[in-house]
Amino acid sequence: MTKQVLREMFLAKRKTLTQEEHALRSALVCEQALKLISDQQFKNIHLFLPLIKQREVNTFPLFEKLIGQPEYQVVLPRVNRKTKQLEHLAFTTFTKLLKGSFGVTEPDGENHFDITDLDVVFVPLISFDRKGFRIGYGGGFYDKFFAQASEKLVKVGLAISPPLDHIPYSEPHDIPLDYCISHHKIYSF
Repeated sequence: MTKQVLREMFLAKRKTLTQEEHALRSALVCEQALKLISDQQFKNIHLFLPLIKQREVNTFPLFEKLIGQPEYQVVLPRVNRKTKQLEHLAFTTFTKLLKGSFGVTEPDGENHFDITDLDVVFVPLISFDRKGFRIGYGGGFYDKFFAQASEKLVKVGLAISPPLDHIPYSEPHDIPLDYCISHHKIYSF
């Protein structure tokens, strides 16, 4: 079984959740994420907005709660189609959100944020294992981002399902997460 087969299998499984179960799991993940932010006193927070068609954790309630509090700076990713890398934009009251690459809601504008100033990044994923490795969508966007960011950056996956025991297809460029939050609990690696 290849990484692509695992990716497709777990995406298909995730899409079998009812709307109600997906909403409940997303709410529990967001509550845990907010608790981690508060406990760790993170201020500069990189947050993805969900790819709805892939049934990612719905982070919109977390996003709305964070932008309503002045002590937090929320930073959103945007895919640069030319460089095939993520750009990181600070969200302000003037930031417009548009449908961007892959159908993801992305920030418009040029309010770039220095990623070395980030405290935490919340990472979309399809599945993860008990060592902190993840199966993403295969574009390598977050692995490239992690390689450029500060070593102090805390990497947190948001998962709609519990962990696998082991992902057998980890590659040398894969960078493990520090935490992963599922609807059950916060996993620390």
